[in-house]
Amino acid sequence: MSEETVIIRGENTILLKKSLAQNLYKNKFEQLTISKILGITQPMVSNYCSSTEKIPKNIQILAENITKKIIVDNSIKFQTCITFSNNEYEGTYYIADKNEIINKENSKIVDNLTRAFYILKNKNISGLIPEIKINIAMSKEKPTCNEDIASFSNGLIIADNSIVGYNGIRFGSSKHLSKLLLKLRENLKVYAIMNIAYVNNPSLTDLSIGYLTKEYELEKKYTSSDILLHDGDFGIEPCSYVIGEDAADVAKKVLKIGEKIK
Repeated sequence: MSEETVIIRGENTILLKKSLAQNLYKNKFEQLTISKILGITQPMVSNYCSSTEKIPKNIQILAENITKKIIVDNSIKFQTCITFSNNEYEGTYYIADKNEIINKENSKIVDNLTRAFYILKNKNISGLIPEIKINIAMSKEKPTCNEDIASFSNGLIIADNSIVGYNGIRFGSSKHLSKLLLKLRENLKVYAIMNIAYVNNPSLTDLSIGYLTKEYELEKKYTSSDILLHDGDFGIEPCSYVIGEDAADVAKKVLKIGEKIK
């Protein structure tokens, strides 16, 4: 996942730490705690806090913003960033894993997941909502691990038996659906999957049905399926998985299932 990162010039590092130490001290942080947060000695913290050196306004503003984040989780880490460019970078950036860089394929997947959300948004899917979080995952053309599969962060938001929102789309965020999708792709040409509640009468939907073993292996006789049923196990909720060529295709199948079982 992407991480917010602040890049400053090397010569400004000491000034930033000095401003941070002063801000944290004003916010009732003990000097020992400040030393651990900033990675400096306690005597150095004392020196910074008593310093009367004038700190540039841009550094003060940056320190104020960082201080607010530190107050929330007491966490910050100073690291050296080396670039191979003549450009000078300074400001707030996001560092992402290679798979999260928005290239053409990743953008297409994010757009398709967004489309799937709008297909389902505000539609009544009562009877299809599982006890666990409901989600949709979609893979790249040639996925090798869960980092090649995107899904809705923390699942889709449900209210009044309808999907009403989501908190972003990320690669590698849904381990269960990603792992299952990778396993299914060994035998099926599928790129997307969605978990819904167990469908008791799937034959009513006119969609093809398959079954999963307790270990989530595809029973071999089902070489082409739209819905995969898992009977659950001790502590595991029975569940249905709708699969398709992309997330939008899956969303349409889910609506079809919902219409047929009402």
